[in-house]
Amino acid sequence: MSDAADFRALSELLTGEAGLDQAAADVNRNRLAVHYPTALPRLIDAYRTAVGLPDPGAALFTAVNADAELARVARETLAIWYTAQFTKPDNTQVGPDSPAHYRAGLVWQVIQAHPLSAPPVPGGYGSWTQHP
Repeated sequence: MSDAADFRALSELLTGEAGLDQAAADVNRNRLAVHYPTALPRLIDAYRTAVGLPDPGAALFTAVNADAELARVARETLAIWYTAQFTKPDNTQVGPDSPAHYRAGLVWQVIQAHPLSAPPVPGGYGSWTQHP
């Protein structure tokens, strides 16, 4: 498989959510790769190794917990899927890259709520920038 497809499959294993959008996976992978250029490919490789074992989740868990760099990028992968933001290696935050990405965060599905500042009514996220 390709890095793109494997990142989506890895993300599904980490998040526990099936059917993640490939376009969103590509955006998330590209955003993380800028700040984790060596760790992210290593995490994808760890996934590729784990997926061939009887319990891929347990194998990935073991690999990630044995390597602090893999653990960090795995946490940031979860963060970007759930909140559309993540923390760079220098501990500064990278916010959502767009209002749509923010609204698409998995956290809103999981808690069955609409995104803060983006109610399901006309306007939504960023509406305060427009004059009435």
